[in-house]
Amino acid sequence: MGLNIASVLAEGKHEVTVVEPSDRVVEGIRSNLDVKTIIGSATTPRILREAEVNRADLVIAVTNNDETNVLICFLAKELGAAMTVARVRNPEYSGYFVTAAKSPSAARKVVRPKTLGVDLFINPEVAVADEIESVLCGLCPAPLTSFADGRIQIGEFRVEQKALVGKPLPRVKFPEPCVVAAIVRGGRSFVPAPDETLEIDDHIYLLASRESMSGLSDVFTQPQPPVRNVVVFGGSRIGVIVAEGLEKQGISVMVIEQDLNRSQEIAANLKKAVVVQGDATDVDFLKEQGVSSADAFVATTESDELNILCALLAKNLGVSRNMIVLSKPGYIPLAEAIGVDIAVSPLLLTAGRIAQFVLHGGAISATFIGGEEIQVIEFAVSSTAGVAQKSLAEAGLPKEAKAGAIIRDDKIIIPPDDSIVYPGDHVIVISPLSATPSVEKLFK
Repeated sequence: MGLNIASVLAEGKHEVTVVEPSDRVVEGIRSNLDVKTIIGSATTPRILREAEVNRADLVIAVTNNDETNVLICFLAKELGAAMTVARVRNPEYSGYFVTAAKSPSAARKVVRPKTLGVDLFINPEVAVADEIESVLCGLCPAPLTSFADGRIQIGEFRVEQKALVGKPLPRVKFPEPCVVAAIVRGGRSFVPAPDETLEIDDHIYLLASRESMSGLSDVFTQPQPPVRNVVVFGGSRIGVIVAEGLEKQGISVMVIEQDLNRSQEIAANLKKAVVVQGDATDVDFLKEQGVSSADAFVATTESDELNILCALLAKNLGVSRNMIVLSKPGYIPLAEAIGVDIAVSPLLLTAGRIAQFVLHGGAISATFIGGEEIQVIEFAVSSTAGVAQKSLAEAGLPKEAKAGAIIRDDKIIIPPDDSIVYPGDHVIVISPLSATPSVEKLFK
């Protein structure tokens, strides 16, 4: 995770220092990234001073130990770091801590994360579980990303209808105003040119108002029936959180776990879910457990290859929807190309949250789509911004980037075309990561 975040930040032209105790890991970083490296433990003040945390805009602690990450953030903040982010896996670390009172009538002390020197807790497992739950319980067949206080959304859809294949984008009759933000094709993500044509199995990202999204969904997919029963393969932390969330939504859940001791532990903690010990690569076992009658299959083991295989097996048995968790974001295009409906990456979700903390030039929100190559950024336009009182084309928006929407008070302009941008507007721009610094300059 640390390598992934460092790579994204270095690509965005940020000055990055990586602190890592392993000589072998540091050698790998040096051969792959143009970043400064320091061998040592970040829990040591001397190492933090060597890393110059006193002038750091952001310190990100992503070791495998929650307490270590909190300690690193506390020390970095004490030494002068501007902002800190700690990766945690324990859900109890995600909010406020309330201490016990000295007496029943005495006030209880609330300990906030910032008291510990942490500006943001990031729990990748909880983020992934929330994403899975939102898709299974929502009307849209893919995750939705929101901007402008939820008024603008970006949805991902797969091109399956032959009538759309070979059609240039201007000839596709979308029922609602929208912008094609990106296309993923054969593992490659790109912001499409105006005359780009669609191909079968393309993954297309559409930007539209919240009210328009359901109508756009009908262009690519048939309406999805509500999910009533789900099979979760893998008793990982993510799998258990997903099962707990679906239970609360009144959905019937079966958890399949290979390890006997782990399956017994899960069964003791879940209230309603059925927990079965077995091998999800065994087709006969899946049939015996009635997996073919499930509305959705979710694979959450720590093996990417196993998750892909079992999702495809479930699909062959007739399960209409499948979702998997992938630790390697590079596997996502491959997995979706061979039949996985939705692949969710803890790394990408974490990188998206981190991006919020490294934005410049009036940016207030950002996310990645189609992997890590393309960023969608929401800017608030100030009176001194270079784009103020001009159209984005006049201001010099890079040709690789695309304007998605302008939000002006209660008015939403999609697509923006040649609309003039005024101070106070919010502008959403889709940009390859390499062009993001040039885009940001327009809004400074």
